[in-house]
Amino acid sequence: VKPEDVHHFEVGVKTEPRSGATANFTVFNTEIKDYQTQVVNSSVGVLRGYLANADKVRVRGAEFDGNAKIGRRVSLYGALAYTDGIYVSFPDAPPPLEDTGGPQVKDISGSVLPGISTWALTFGGEVNTPSTVFSRQGELFAAFDSSYRSEFSSCPSASKYMVVDGYGLLNVRTGFRWNDGWQIFVWSRNLLDKNYFEFLTAAPGNSGLYVGLPGDPRTVGVTLRLNLRSK
Repeated sequence: VKPEDVHHFEVGVKTEPRSGATANFTVFNTEIKDYQTQVVNSSVGVLRGYLANADKVRVRGAEFDGNAKIGRRVSLYGALAYTDGIYVSFPDAPPPLEDTGGPQVKDISGSVLPGISTWALTFGGEVNTPSTVFSRQGELFAAFDSSYRSEFSSCPSASKYMVVDGYGLLNVRTGFRWNDGWQIFVWSRNLLDKNYFEFLTAAPGNSGLYVGLPGDPRTVGVTLRLNLRSK
């Protein structure tokens, strides 16, 4: 398998509209020659799939992220990304599910890359207020983290039967921080118990192997933490 040859550039701007606030924007373009993925050898007596190289893929898009503090007690953050990823040239790809039983090789040049959502959004924040618990000073806090991604292909060769619908997730936590470093909080991941699907590369650096995993169900817990401070 040939090594991937990656050409990437991005340009952007980082700003601080006011004290305690940032706003950043970037556009990017990545081209990968000899992209490592599953291909098919359709020669007589050799028909099989194996890890090899697609000619070329391209990913481009734009991202915005920012954060802000509103007074001393409220903080917010957010990010929005648009991503367009396609196979520029992949003439010997394995066929998608709906073409099973037909030709064993399909030219999918121009089709979407797997695992890439066109839109992705994250948004979260925290609010806190001074208080006293067990005669010790600190602050009560409540926070949330939310995310959304639009639909994406879960198959190396895009198939109308292997599209994962878009979904949103919500995580929350609330508790108390004492000024001496102790804190306790109740948290929930996937609070709305969304049934979702994760799509991951099987191993770092091996972009041709993919793993689909059911997402985590709603999980609730309590955490007690001590932050040690060096003097």
